[in-house]
Amino acid sequence: MGYSIKLNDTQVGKLIKELKQYEIDATNQYTLFQAKFNNSTVTIFKTQTVLIQGRDEYNDYQTICSIVGITPSTKEANLEVKINHLQSFIGTDEVGTGDVFGGIVVCGAFVDKEKISSIKKLGVKDSKELSDYKILEIAPVLMKEIPYYVYTLEDLKFNYLTSHYHLNMNNIKALCHNNVILNMKKIVKNYDGIIIDAFTTPSNYFNYLKTEKNIAKDVILEEKAENKYISVACASIIARYTFLKHLDTISNIVGFEIPKGAGKPVDTAIKKIFLEKGSNEFKNIAKINFKNFDIYKNKRD
Repeated sequence: MGYSIKLNDTQVGKLIKELKQYEIDATNQYTLFQAKFNNSTVTIFKTQTVLIQGRDEYNDYQTICSIVGITPSTKEANLEVKINHLQSFIGTDEVGTGDVFGGIVVCGAFVDKEKISSIKKLGVKDSKELSDYKILEIAPVLMKEIPYYVYTLEDLKFNYLTSHYHLNMNNIKALCHNNVILNMKKIVKNYDGIIIDAFTTPSNYFNYLKTEKNIAKDVILEEKAENKYISVACASIIARYTFLKHLDTISNIVGFEIPKGAGKPVDTAIKKIFLEKGSNEFKNIAKINFKNFDIYKNKRD
């Protein structure tokens, strides 16, 4: 989500002067200026488009309109962010956060604007709209055609972070996305923008990262980005492919096919593993803070 404004030279200069004290480092070559203003991240692109994203973004959008001397649109009229001037994106997405078994997989993918057409012909779209069979077919092709980076937070580490540091899921996702983006920026030097499929607000996202030494700040969080940006869709497919392979490994460990999700088939699998292997096995293959494990928490091998 977010609000965008198209400015002229005079308005851009005035806005930068007003927000100079709030400036943050913007490493993207297409970004002219970036600031943390009130509860929002304000990005001024070299095309003179301003993007406002944050917890109180509409009020901050109105304030910025006042600074540059324009009348703000209604909340509904400017609800969808339009950044059509950016084309060659790095996109990130994650899978596994709603699954009991298997870790969390975050992928970053880059699609150059010159390859968008050919990549689309592969049938790329949000991985949630594709069958596992199709994912297994498309992903290996994508992995040969485009630059990407995958990070898998395995269950053992997830359980450690949640039990010892009490991190919530969004905090963990923010750390994983930041890790992936920093690695993508080593692989891809020229890009028009970085899009994260939004799972929280920009202000919360950066708050989750406040203790990190290295933070990729030139990012845009947008809801349902996997349906708007082909790079995010590619990231979701490669992440899903990696997750499916990860589940195959777990299935081999336990001796039967592990179900996805957190429903009744998962409860059945948990019971079977508990009876055959005991509770200690779970910390290596599942997220043990899920409610599915409540009845086993006081049981010992």
